[in-house]
Amino acid sequence: MHPFLILVCVPLAAGILGWIIGRLRNEFSFIGAVLSLYFAFRLFWHSRGGIEEFELVRIAGIPVAFRLDSLSGFILLFVAVFGVLILLFSFRYMKHWRGTRGYYFYMMLTLAGSYAVLLSANLFTLLIFWGALLVVLYGILLVGRRGAEKAAGKALVIVGLGDFAMLLGIALLLARGGMIDLRPQIPMPLHDGTMILAFVLLAVGALAKAGSMPLHTWIPQASKTSPATVMAFIPASLDKLLGIYLLTRLSVYVFDIATNVALRNILMTVGAVTVLGAVMMALVQKRVMRLLSFHAVSQVGYMVLGIGTGTPIGIAGGLFHMLNHSIYKAGLFLSAGTAEYMTGTEEIDKLGGLGRQMPITFFSFLVCALAIAGIPPLNGFVSKWMVYQGIIQIGGEGNRLFPVFLTAAMLGSVLTLASFLKLLHSIFLGQRPAALARVREGSFAMWVPTAILALTCIAFGVFAISFPLRSFIYPSLPMIVQPPGIWQPVLATLLVLIGLGVGAVVYLLGTGRKPAAGRSFVGGERIAYDEESRVTGTAFYTSVKRMPIVGDLLRFGEEGAFDLSNWVKGIMAGLGGVFRNSLDLLLDRGYQYLGQLVKNAGQGLSYVMTGRLTLYLAMILVGAAIFYVVLLLG
Repeated sequence: MHPFLILVCVPLAAGILGWIIGRLRNEFSFIGAVLSLYFAFRLFWHSRGGIEEFELVRIAGIPVAFRLDSLSGFILLFVAVFGVLILLFSFRYMKHWRGTRGYYFYMMLTLAGSYAVLLSANLFTLLIFWGALLVVLYGILLVGRRGAEKAAGKALVIVGLGDFAMLLGIALLLARGGMIDLRPQIPMPLHDGTMILAFVLLAVGALAKAGSMPLHTWIPQASKTSPATVMAFIPASLDKLLGIYLLTRLSVYVFDIATNVALRNILMTVGAVTVLGAVMMALVQKRVMRLLSFHAVSQVGYMVLGIGTGTPIGIAGGLFHMLNHSIYKAGLFLSAGTAEYMTGTEEIDKLGGLGRQMPITFFSFLVCALAIAGIPPLNGFVSKWMVYQGIIQIGGEGNRLFPVFLTAAMLGSVLTLASFLKLLHSIFLGQRPAALARVREGSFAMWVPTAILALTCIAFGVFAISFPLRSFIYPSLPMIVQPPGIWQPVLATLLVLIGLGVGAVVYLLGTGRKPAAGRSFVGGERIAYDEESRVTGTAFYTSVKRMPIVGDLLRFGEEGAFDLSNWVKGIMAGLGGVFRNSLDLLLDRGYQYLGQLVKNAGQGLSYVMTGRLTLYLAMILVGAAIFYVVLLLG
């Protein structure tokens, strides 16, 4: 069997065996994930030496074919890595969730479908497995709390619309000239109207999968009911990898995004709106998972901004940010999931002071939070820095909108940091509720994956240029990428460590050695240090809701005004009402005409059917005469 088929079939077989033999589902799932990681690593290593193709079958003359290159190779590897880490976390975390049997089955199917998508050689093959992943997404979102059906249905509508747009784009390309290969010899320029429309339709499918605005609302909805493992794997990691992979493939290999300035500006506008819109929504959330889900949407904006620049450094930055986001966002969801598992709640008001009791989880969450905020020298800063460089380069090309895009990107980082300061205070710092006094660190299977992801954030930041960029990002792009400005991550890391060391010395010699306790008074009366005086983080940015325009937009967003699925439901309900009323009117008019026809026929027959024998005899004679005349003439 070809190695491509082995990679796809191993997790598929593990999922089926785990479904049939329920007692061994954990074992089958983990073995399948580890084996697929082994084969994914082999394929990644093989992709460094060149391109390999394999044709499975032809349908109506169109090949169902697979291809391995450097872009698909490194993403295959990280899909497999995330699969192993999240499955390891799931063995303890998923014990108390309903639908566990289906969860492991769908996880394995998701891995198999993702490998097939990444190995697809043409848009026809990709569409087959892309559509299959939609069905699997619907199934895995059904796992969770009550109301999961609503979240799964919303994902089916929004992502399904994106898939339908992709189908139309592929049909346009087939009608135009049959160019559906995902790695043609020369990328198509975006000058012709048909090519532009095809690119836009295909990009809609990629952005729906990635969760960009306005195709994002299924992700916050899923956060209300889905386990942390589902959120860490599907919207936070896998869908970002697949969606941005396809957008990169379309913009760099299939089409040449640099040839159309208007499309580049449209993509960057979508990215800027996604960055700011989602992060503003995150600021005012009161549940941990929902807050993280809006950040999963917001970070897509940086990826779209980078790719939209059309510059080598910007595209590389967007692709690197895709990888970085999958790492730290998976770490954030899993760390928050550990806190939720050990405390029994994800409501910000009911959390606090867990840093001492859960030190490893706190460390992992802190590192990943600083990484997503773009704090140097972590990996999130490097990829954002590259995106900034790409935006500055388009300014040098004469694009007058570059200050708007650059401001949106930088402001998004500031607001992201503010949001995570709120979350860090609410979960791990501040005053601990009395009910959480006995909370302890999560189990080995829960904190190991989060610690690995946090350490990866550090390594991919400190050694960004020498390892991840040189090994994964630069080889996957058919262009020469210049180094990201004057950023020197190793030197910056040393300076940060020196600053932290000086701060630690000052702290230990000052208040850390002999902390001073003060009294709290309100209205001249002393407040006891109890539950009533505890300050949570939910109200940190309540004032944002009172801002003119911004507050109204946030309220509209919470009420679903920007939810595409609500628009679709409203349009379909309106069309349904029009069709129902039209059909009722048509049937009513038809009934009236039929009734009048029957009445007139009855009246005519009443004139003929008089009961007089002579009249009937005359009618018979006339009819016979007509019959004979016709017979003679014939």
